[in-house]
Amino acid sequence: MLNVSNLLLDFRITSHCDLGCDLCFRNPGILDSSKDKALAVIDKMYDVGFRRIGFTGGEPTSRKDFLELIEHAKQKGFMTYLSTVGHRFVMDHERLNNVLDWVGIPIDGIKKEINSTIRSDKMSNQHRVVKNILTWLPQASNKINIKLTTVVSQANIMELHDLINWVEALPYNVQAWRFYQFCPLGVGKEKREKLEIDTQLFLEQMNRVNALHPEMPISWATFEERDNANVVMEPNFDVIIPDGENYTLLCNMYTDSREKILSSIFGNNHVMQKCENNRFWLDNREFIS
Repeated sequence: MLNVSNLLLDFRITSHCDLGCDLCFRNPGILDSSKDKALAVIDKMYDVGFRRIGFTGGEPTSRKDFLELIEHAKQKGFMTYLSTVGHRFVMDHERLNNVLDWVGIPIDGIKKEINSTIRSDKMSNQHRVVKNILTWLPQASNKINIKLTTVVSQANIMELHDLINWVEALPYNVQAWRFYQFCPLGVGKEKREKLEIDTQLFLEQMNRVNALHPEMPISWATFEERDNANVVMEPNFDVIIPDGENYTLLCNMYTDSREKILSSIFGNNHVMQKCENNRFWLDNREFIS
C-alpha cells in the first residue's frame, strides 16, 4: 500500500493555460501563489514525508519560475515529474536534465484535425512537437524518463494503431506510454458529447493495439480506474482528489497540520490502492540522485 514517501502528489503550480484544450480537467481561475509560498510548501511537503512531486497545471512552464521550483524540489531530495505540452522542453533541457526524473508529454494523433478536435487549434501540430523532441533526444545525453500520454476519445479511438506505428518509427524509445479514457472532469465536462467514449470500446481497442505492439511500454486506465486515483494540490495549496465529475477537498498543505494532512490523504485505503494502481509505471525506472 502507498505511504507518504511513495505517493506522487501533483502540484498544479498554475491554473493558467492559453491553449484552450477541450479535454482539460484543471480548475481555471485560481491565482498563482508567490514563489516564496510555493517554495515553503515544497519544504513542508518534504517535512511531512513526501518524496515524490509532480509539477502540473494548467501549463506549468507558463509560470516564469517553474525551473526554480523543480530545482528546489530536487535539491530537497524529491523524485520530480513534469507534465507539459513540451513546447519548451528542448530549450530547457540543459537545466532540467539533472533535476527532472520524468516528463509527461501529450500526443493524441498524427493528424491536425484529430489534435484540434481533442484539444484545440493551437495544439493541432502537437505531433510535430513530439517528433522534434524524440528525434533530438538521442544526441542530448538525456537522463530524463519520457512518458507519452494519450487521451482516447471519439476523435481518435480508431486511429491508435497508426499513432503507435508513427511513434515507433522515431529514433528515441520512450520509457512509458499511458492511454487514458476521456474523463468529463473540470473544463472537459462541457465537451462530453463530442469526446466521451464507451468503456468497453476503449478496452477492446487498447487490448488490440497492445497485442499489435508488444515492444511498446503501453498501459491504460479507464475513467473509473482514474477516479479517486491521484492526489492533486491546487495553486492555492488545496489538496483534492477527482471524485466522479467533480473534485473533493481533502486538506490544505499550507495551513493544515501534518497530522491532518496525513490523515485526510492516507485515511482511505480504497483511494490509496487506486493511486498505486494508477502510477505503477513510476517504479519501473530509476530516479536521478
